[in-house]
Amino acid sequence: MNENSHPYDPYRDQPANPGPAAASEAGAAQHGTGHQQNAAYGQQGAGHGQQNAGYGQAQGSAYAGQGAPQGTQTLDAPPANVKGVYEGPLSGQPTTESDAKLWSMFSHLAVLLGHLLSWGFLGWIGPLIIFLMYKDRNRFVRYNAAEALNGAIAVVIAQVVLGVVLGIFGFVTLGLGFAAFPLVGIPALIQLIFAIIGAVRANQGEWWNYPLNIRLVK
Repeated sequence: MNENSHPYDPYRDQPANPGPAAASEAGAAQHGTGHQQNAAYGQQGAGHGQQNAGYGQAQGSAYAGQGAPQGTQTLDAPPANVKGVYEGPLSGQPTTESDAKLWSMFSHLAVLLGHLLSWGFLGWIGPLIIFLMYKDRNRFVRYNAAEALNGAIAVVIAQVVLGVVLGIFGFVTLGLGFAAFPLVGIPALIQLIFAIIGAVRANQGEWWNYPLNIRLVK
């Protein structure tokens, strides 16, 4: 204790002039505390950064899921529920997506023209030509041409069978059954409806099956 200090001085027990060693120790202690605080703040910042990154990834995934509709169809990968798709390799020169849609639509429209000109018996000619032209170049065109061709073949078979049945019925009924002979055109009329729908779907780039088809050709 300093003899000259006041009896009620609160600093009477401390040395009047601390030495350099004590000052250095105090500075080092304060410096270490500062480093610890900075490290703690750095860890907190890293934690916030990880949280923000996780939040950004979660939001990005959610927006990506919203932006990509489920069941999206492409011209290169048909959905699993589509029947009659050729799964082998294609060796010809590839076509553009716009040409694939165009010729796929023409495959169905050719059926319309053939049925209207021949009452359903020549609807297979147009899709057969397109099938032979593009069967090794584009899977989407090949599928649509084959679907239209198979439908036209089914129409011819159905009309021949109906013609034979109604002919026999006409002879049995002494000619009265021939009044039902226009029913032979019903299969062609049904495929006309399917071909219109198929042309619209092909132009939109959708893989669409005829509800009724025999699918002899892929």
